Amino acid sequence: MKISRHSIFLVKAVPSSDGWSMGHTTVFVKLETESGLSGWGEAYALQHRQRACHEIIDTLCGALAQMSNASPRRFLNEIAKPMETKHVGIDYTAAVSAIEIALWDLLGKSLNQPVHALLGGAIADRIPVYANAWDNPVQSAKAVATRCRMFCSQGYRAVKIYPLRRATLAEAEACVRLTREAIGPDVDLMLDFAVPSDLNLALKAARLFEPYDPYWIEEPVTGNNLDALTEFRTHIRTRLTTGERQSSIHHCRDVLKMRGADVLNPDIAGAGGILSMLEIGAMADAYDVQVSPHNWNSTSVGFLAMLHVCAVMPNAKYAELFYDYMELGARFSDCDFTISGGYASLPQRPGLGIEMNEEALRSLEA
Repeated sequence: MKISRHSIFLVKAVPSSDGWSMGHTTVFVKLETESGLSGWGEAYALQHRQRACHEIIDTLCGALAQMSNASPRRFLNEIAKPMETKHVGIDYTAAVSAIEIALWDLLGKSLNQPVHALLGGAIADRIPVYANAWDNPVQSAKAVATRCRMFCSQGYRAVKIYPLRRATLAEAEACVRLTREAIGPDVDLMLDFAVPSDLNLALKAARLFEPYDPYWIEEPVTGNNLDALTEFRTHIRTRLTTGERQSSIHHCRDVLKMRGADVLNPDIAGAGGILSMLEIGAMADAYDVQVSPHNWNSTSVGFLAMLHVCAVMPNAKYAELFYDYMELGARFSDCDFTISGGYASLPQRPGLGIEMNEEALRSLEA
């Protein structure tokens, strides 16, 4: 494929209609070929870093346009990896992810095949998802519990909350307790600590929450602190999940070697894209570690890419769904998936299985 043109879209944060979430800015890239095909990618852009990611995508696409026959692996091997020495951090790997995902979308469309077929074929025709109850601004413990009950009424069998966003540990425990009471004993309850800096606080909170049978505790300490991760895991019986903010296969390898996690949750739009996710999954499988991809994205391009990867990865467990971002994604995309009974159907259209409304995207640009 010869890439003839690229476009980058920065979509502004749009609050959900019910006021539960303020949203966040998302970054998309569109690649076009000389034959008229187009492919879409999405980047995991941290707050206030979206324009940095935009600039890196633009630079990488300039190099990509010089390739006579572009492909995901050629892009990684000949452009992205040689430039790694000049760029460190998630801004760079997110930009790489966006382009790599777009190339897979193009490749699938050119061959009239869904991406999962190009990855060796799906081993599942539906993917279990958990509903993320991220509350921004912070809501009351009762409101969080009520929202999770609503998720369960729609068929979700797993939910995630952020107890340490409360002002005190007592309020945090109330949030966990009320949520468990609301969803019942058979629904998996994920607790995201959102990286407290104090290991002792994380340990104290984890012990406090143990009676409520959490499925996992996510980011009890920063994922870069491997010693603290390992120490936390030796003291707490609940599964430990980490990986969303780390941006390289090398980091995931180090976490695995240190036995620093029970579950890895890299974000497909931040960890380097589809091939990187598959490599992380293979490494994790060797250590009997689950992969449950993070998805702080638009529930459009990044979400679909995640579904294709989960469908071919034997040790993939849950995929993440930011429930409140579905509303925004529906404004500018037509996605080939449905959610029913806590499962997302596997896309079957060529490529990722998405059509984007560029006019709607431009109306939402930051």
